[in-house]
Amino acid sequence: MSIRPPFPQRSWLALLLLSPSLALAAEPVTQFDTVSVTATRTEQTLLQVPSTVSVHNEREIDQHNDKNLKDLVRYEPGVSVSGTGNRFGLSGANIRGIDGNRVLTQVDGVRVPQSNFFSPFQDVRSNYVDLDTIKQVEIIRGPASSLYGSDAIGGAVSFLTKDAADYLEEGDDTYARFKTGYDGSDDSWQRSATFAGRSGTVDGLLHLGRRDGQSTDTWGGNGGVGSSREEANPLDYTTENLLAKLGWDYAEGDRLQFTYERYQDDANSNLLSDITSRATLTSPAILGSQSKDSIDRDRYSLEHTLSLDSLLADQLKWQLNYQESSNKQKTLQQRQTVSRVNRVRTRDSQYDERLWSLNTQADKQFAVGETRHHMIYGAELKRIEASNLRTGKEVRLDTGATVPATENFPVSDFPDPTSESLGLFVQDNIEIGRWTLLPGLRYDYYRQTPHVTDEFLNGLPAETDPSRITDDHISPKFAVTYQLTEHESVYGQYAAGFRAPSPVNMYGEFSNPQFGYQQIGNPDLKPETSDSYEFGLRGRYDLGSFGIALFYNKYKDFIATDTVPDPNGTGLLTFQPRNLGKVTIRGAEAKGDIKLDAFMPAGTRALGSIAYARGKDEETGQALNSVDPLKAVIGLGYDAPSGIYGGQLTWTLVQAKDRVDHTGDADLLIDRQFETPGYGVLDLNAWWQVTEQVSINGGLFNVTDKKYWNWGDVQGRDEDAAGLGRLTQPGRYAAVNVIWEI
Repeated sequence: MSIRPPFPQRSWLALLLLSPSLALAAEPVTQFDTVSVTATRTEQTLLQVPSTVSVHNEREIDQHNDKNLKDLVRYEPGVSVSGTGNRFGLSGANIRGIDGNRVLTQVDGVRVPQSNFFSPFQDVRSNYVDLDTIKQVEIIRGPASSLYGSDAIGGAVSFLTKDAADYLEEGDDTYARFKTGYDGSDDSWQRSATFAGRSGTVDGLLHLGRRDGQSTDTWGGNGGVGSSREEANPLDYTTENLLAKLGWDYAEGDRLQFTYERYQDDANSNLLSDITSRATLTSPAILGSQSKDSIDRDRYSLEHTLSLDSLLADQLKWQLNYQESSNKQKTLQQRQTVSRVNRVRTRDSQYDERLWSLNTQADKQFAVGETRHHMIYGAELKRIEASNLRTGKEVRLDTGATVPATENFPVSDFPDPTSESLGLFVQDNIEIGRWTLLPGLRYDYYRQTPHVTDEFLNGLPAETDPSRITDDHISPKFAVTYQLTEHESVYGQYAAGFRAPSPVNMYGEFSNPQFGYQQIGNPDLKPETSDSYEFGLRGRYDLGSFGIALFYNKYKDFIATDTVPDPNGTGLLTFQPRNLGKVTIRGAEAKGDIKLDAFMPAGTRALGSIAYARGKDEETGQALNSVDPLKAVIGLGYDAPSGIYGGQLTWTLVQAKDRVDHTGDADLLIDRQFETPGYGVLDLNAWWQVTEQVSINGGLFNVTDKKYWNWGDVQGRDEDAAGLGRLTQPGRYAAVNVIWEI
């Protein structure tokens, strides 16, 4: 009996042939010497980490003119970010086909608020970070629950903010950095200033930044109004960020640091695509539609590092955090009924979240015979209080009378939940000759406590008393690395993951009688669980490096929204989160780079990467629509030996999306989902160190002015929808920034 290999032979053979000359387009030749601090919660080079991790530093962000996470991962196959053509901004990361709240996003170890969809007028997304405050971004592919708990079942995106020590050299106690830049994709201008100083054992950092821009351009097409509009809706936005740190090295190896971080994003939109000229008996004409949205996040952190040199720990670190976030969205529409009565309708929505957390970690290094150990263990305590409120009214312009609303405002879409969790973890890095073993284990206990408010009851057909939900979970991990030779190593990893159902999954209630549907919660949801396997081969040589990874992820009780019978008998189309049986995702990735000094100018290198994934609902046999199509990146780069200038030509190739589950198209009220065609995009980046203090970084993107869509932006859209052009990526555009360091 023949056994079918878990990976398509053609794709796998292509990876084997290409891997020695492939690499992440953004990474230098010494990519595996880059240090990660989040993959194992210890400092390790990428060559030592027994899984796939990407690291992006400040220099790369500057040279590629990255302004957000979507820009940051454009040359990283296997990771994507969607959100084009939407007033609510970017969604979170998609890693190997897993997205949304299954991927942890954190800043300095503090989780940013999750994404939540409440209604067409309230879509909360994880846009709470400005890259200009960041010194390093680390992306873990695959489950990281053994270290980070529930939110990391699909991976983790960790932002590390700037520190004074990053800029203050020995004997140099003051530093200033000024940056300004322009990005043609949204006609935005950026200004920022970073100051660092040190006096004795005390140091500090202050960063101030601002960006003013417009809507992200589409490739082009029809303007005008209505659903057929293909140009982006007019939008003006302003983001402001502040980062302040004060640190005290009060003893050898002991440090106390306070951090304050603020992020604010304000956007005003003219929603021309919402306009409809003809009223019906059930739907008025929309003569105008505007929105005003704002995002605010404030974080306070106190971090303490102690050198203990005791039997139990060499070092102890604890971090106490408090974070407030608010997402406000306001929509104002001018309407006209079929009888020519003009009205003005407003909808105001607000989502607030307060987070308290305490993170502790102890490190201990010791030896037993010929075996060397680096053990870490610690705990995480977290409490999150969330609330949601929607208000609105509609007024006749001729009489000033209030029109009865279809909802009983004010309304809350869930009983304000309090989420409490405790996580305990332990991990030991064991070196035995050429072998390195990495066992890890984490225990998580969580509790969801709903608080029924009058606003929540206003939106229900009958009173309810949702109950508190508690559960716990154990997430093990075991990894092994074997050093084949001085240059090559192989690794394998098993990692378990889990994700607790969110409060919106369990308690969320939203009804839209005008459009005939409702969303209800499911308090009987089970946690999602996963088993992940990854195997890889790496090599590093004087001429370059390469890496190959194969992965197989199996998810059980995967939470997805499905149609169910209406429990209230209202006749509305009813959606409810439910646990699926099993979902699997398997794939392969390769990357590498090679110096071309032998037959091209010194400093020239070829690089590239490729990622393939295939997802499947094992119960239905259908494809998993969240999985991105195959993507490859090929680049030719040059860095002058003098270090004065350099550049990179990058070609991004994406396969057509032809594996789509269409069985749910009717539930989406569409005939057939749009399947994105394949495309190739050429980018050119260049940098110039004008003087020791001044540098210029520029880029020309989509050089050939290609019209294309990213799958994540159009998933669930009808292939015959008139406004698909509004979801295209920008055409040809330029970006540039200038940095002055003192």
